Order: sequence, then structure tokens, then C-alpha cells
Amino acid sequence: MERYVTFLRGINVSGQKIIKMETLRAVLTGAGFAEVKTYIQSGNVLFDSPIHDSHLLIHTIENLIAESFGFRTDVILRKYSEIEAMVNSPFFSKIKLDEGTKYYITFLKEKYQEPLVLPLFSKNRDVEIIFQSGADMISVSTLFKGNYGFPNSFIEKLTGIAATTRNPNSLEKILKLR
Repeated sequence: MERYVTFLRGINVSGQKIIKMETLRAVLTGAGFAEVKTYIQSGNVLFDSPIHDSHLLIHTIENLIAESFGFRTDVILRKYSEIEAMVNSPFFSKIKLDEGTKYYITFLKEKYQEPLVLPLFSKNRDVEIIFQSGADMISVSTLFKGNYGFPNSFIEKLTGIAATTRNPNSLEKILKLR
């Protein structure tokens, strides 16, 4: 059995694509996934599966959601060990944040094939991509006109790939659900 973390893109936002986490846990458990746990309402799910084909898992979960909730959403999947390695990476201790900056981790649905020349800034310079590895990117966001830049739309537009973004505190809390 492998432990996975899946992120559902764009659910429970502004009254759209509503999924109750209790119902989602029941659907996934009923489909044979084990030790299903969720963290907050934004579609963070942990589960165990004997299936090691990530494309098959993504396809299966996307179809379960469509059948159970009546809409499609992108499912972004990582092994628990991959999230754990990223959060515990010494890379993060090297990031120097000052007041007015935050950092985020963006998970792409699939690997982005083009290497980026880093650092890479958004048009308003409120998002700076500082790390890229396959389907994962780390960015620093700064205040711009009273709001922090949010990297998800910038990265999706840049890559053309569905993505979801989490802050490291959320990822640490997800890992504690083990």
C-alpha cells in the first residue's frame, strides 16, 4: 500500500463545485481506498491505495467525483513521501522572508517540460518563482496594492497546465494527519 495526498482543484470556492468532505471520504472509502482522511474544505485528501499507477488513480478519482457530485474537477496527486520530502527540505530553511512576503508551493497536474530561467517574476512582480522541479514549483509572493500575489493563475497561464497551490503550513498540517 502506498500513501497518497491528492488535491482537488477549485472546489468549495464561492459556492461553486461543492463537495462535503464527509461525503467525499465515504465515496473514496466505498471505492476501495483505505485510511481516507481530509483536511479542511478545500479538497486535501490522504488515502492508501495498492495502485501505483498515478494516471490510473487520478482518472479513477476524477470519475468518482463526476459520478458522485455531478461535475468534473482536476485531481492533482502526489505520494505522501514526496510531500514530506518537500516540506522537510533544507531548501526552505534557506528562504529569507521579510514582512510582506509569503511563500507557496504549486503542484502541477503533470510535469512541465520546459525549464524555467529562475527567478521568474509575474507581470506585477508580486509573484516570484524561485524553484522548479518537474511538476512542482515554489514561489514567493509579495504585497501589491494591498494584496499578496497568488501564484496559481500566473503558473497555470505560464505552463498551460492545471495546478493547485498550498502554503507550507497547510502541507505540514496535512502530513500530521498521517
